Amino acid sequence: MFRIAIVQDRQLLSSGRYQEFSKDWAESLEAAGHKVLPLPQTATDLIDRVRGCDGFMWWFAHLPYPRNYARRIIQAVQHGMGIPLFPSWETTWHFDDKVAQDFLLRAAGIPTARTHVFWFRREALDFCRTAQYPLVIKLAGGITSENVRLLANFEEANYWIDRLFGAGIVTLKPPTLGGVRGAGRRVWDAMRLIATGRAPGASRRSDLHRDYVLLQEFLPRNDHDTRVTVIGNRAFAFRRMNRPNDFRASGSGRIDWTPDKVDPEIVRLAFGAARTLRTQSLAVDGMYREDGRRVLVEISYYYEGWAIHECPGHWELRGDDPQTAKMEWVEGKVRPQDAILEDFLAELGRKQTPDAAPLQESGRVRFSGPVIPSRGVE
Repeated sequence: MFRIAIVQDRQLLSSGRYQEFSKDWAESLEAAGHKVLPLPQTATDLIDRVRGCDGFMWWFAHLPYPRNYARRIIQAVQHGMGIPLFPSWETTWHFDDKVAQDFLLRAAGIPTARTHVFWFRREALDFCRTAQYPLVIKLAGGITSENVRLLANFEEANYWIDRLFGAGIVTLKPPTLGGVRGAGRRVWDAMRLIATGRAPGASRRSDLHRDYVLLQEFLPRNDHDTRVTVIGNRAFAFRRMNRPNDFRASGSGRIDWTPDKVDPEIVRLAFGAARTLRTQSLAVDGMYREDGRRVLVEISYYYEGWAIHECPGHWELRGDDPQTAKMEWVEGKVRPQDAILEDFLAELGRKQTPDAAPLQESGRVRFSGPVIPSRGVE
């Protein structure tokens, strides 16, 4: 019997659904005879409470709180206690940080879209004066494409560079201060400032982004992306169609779960990335460059579980090398939280019996084909 600390995680998703992996984990563990220690997200003494447990689990979302707090706790528990935990540091340190994801993918030799990260205004402007447009600008954080925008020319790039290297921004949405609504908002903010002395603050849903700019090559002729979620040796995949008259697929809600329409080579690429990065849970967005090469443009450990559960089946990797091993289709729906828990219990079992064979080989994968370099100043 194991004693497992689980942080409660009830979360309102962008789709309007609620998700609570902690509840499902607790019910399954208790039914199997294990001891569960439930912990509130607001606890300031999580480290002390986790001490003495055999394992620790926390399915935290992208919001600044608890994301920033949770990542620090994860790193501290893994580094200082050495107990099995989900998600691990390798799984989450780059979560909701597209700058870190780009650095990681290129460092690991995983094919990705050509990306340029600039830390100085002058270098960013020099690049944009001679760049080929359109270009995609992204903020480091944000989900469902909310902080992704297409730049048509240097003037648009200059506008966002000025803001990013000025006071900073929380979103790539253009300001909506015009008209009656905008005027009313400005009057309200001014009255609040006079009455309370407090200026309007940024939404707690957003981080302040400043003193960097991330630009990525535009990948034309992609009317969808392929979302692959790898949990252990399982891969769940579906296509997400672009919004109407838009280049963005994430958050469109236009999902095609037909397995036969999924590119198996993107599934294989996702398996390779998960093995190389040693992640327990990895969702990737696969697309195509103009020359037909498959690339991963973003990664995340977190996702909306209902979409994974809607997959009519999944692929399982039968072998150690993701590039050559057989991928076997397994029919039937699986909840991702159940797959995560199954792997986690197996890890706890190996901790008790270190000689047991590992569930998944954690060795690095060498990807074929050239690595796409970044020409930006990083």
